Amino acid sequence: MDKLCRICRAPLGKTLLKLENVPAAAQFMPATKEELAADTPVDLDIRCCSRCGVVQHTAEPVGYFREVVRASGISEAMYKFRLEQFTEFLEQNSLKGKRIFEAGCGRGEYLQVMRDAGADTTGVEYSSENVNSCRSNNLNVVQKYFETGSEKISKEPFDGFFVLNFLEHIPDIPSFLAGIANNLKPGAPGIVEVPNFDMILENGLLTEFSTEHIYYFTAENLRTVLENNGFEVVDIRVVWHDYIISAVVKKRTPADLSDFAARGESISSGLRSFVSRHRKTLFWGAGHQALTVLALAKMSTSEITSVIDSSPDKQGRFTFVTHIPIVSPEILASTDADAVVVACGGYSDEVINFIRSNYGSRFALAVLREYGVQEIC
Repeated sequence: MDKLCRICRAPLGKTLLKLENVPAAAQFMPATKEELAADTPVDLDIRCCSRCGVVQHTAEPVGYFREVVRASGISEAMYKFRLEQFTEFLEQNSLKGKRIFEAGCGRGEYLQVMRDAGADTTGVEYSSENVNSCRSNNLNVVQKYFETGSEKISKEPFDGFFVLNFLEHIPDIPSFLAGIANNLKPGAPGIVEVPNFDMILENGLLTEFSTEHIYYFTAENLRTVLENNGFEVVDIRVVWHDYIISAVVKKRTPADLSDFAARGESISSGLRSFVSRHRKTLFWGAGHQALTVLALAKMSTSEITSVIDSSPDKQGRFTFVTHIPIVSPEILASTDADAVVVACGGYSDEVINFIRSNYGSRFALAVLREYGVQEIC
């Protein structure tokens, strides 16, 4: 059976690199005879997804992948870099004093820097030890991991988020990103960072391949993964001596269709009103817009006797749902109808001019516009 991409479930390509006899983990090293006896190496089979293009290994994730393990502190240079970065992020997104969470906060190293930059911070962390460490430093933290995407954290929805050098560890990235989005306000911004695979390639850094890091992202395929999982990428750049890809994103806001139901009712009632005031009505247009309106308005052959269309392929057939016969424009010469509703999209005005030029004021006319049914004087 083909190996599948953990992110998009497409088949992985052939093996690009195989590293044999490498450590099965990089943290929590063996300290007892029993642990030494249980320590066995693994082979890393490195492949590339045929769809999203993310390079990844196929080994089992490390047992502690839900936890963030960082150095005991951050350097003065890193603190200065993060403070400038976070301050810029907060200012550009009007987030000073707003509620921001870090997914995978470790011991709260970056929570503290984000708080120093002016945010109201909350950490989300799986490790009990890390959670206790955060709380001992008066940092707000929730013990949780975004396993299914449906998880909620206290005080949601948040105004923003960040996840720093953690995404490459996550076996199920779609569920993890869904969990983040599930706790954000619509359009909320965030920072997502991963190691820069382009730099690893350029410098031939073989030892950057490890069991801990399942994925190896370029800026291009990081954008693809984020955009395919609920976020818009606002900016993406390489930072910190080219080692990190930093993406500024925002939660994608669904299209607002709340007004469309009322608009459909308005168009339907306008059509019914026009038809009710005439003895016999024809309808010109058998395209998808016209068919939808006829169906929504529940028109019948007792209200609209025929649908006119210039296409010979449609003539002699019937409309979907309403089952009204479709005829050629020649019917206008012999019909006893006194009204025509035109629904031909961008061709409607051309059809109206044709009717007026050939039949004068014989027919009362109405046209389907995007805002409703317009009667033509």
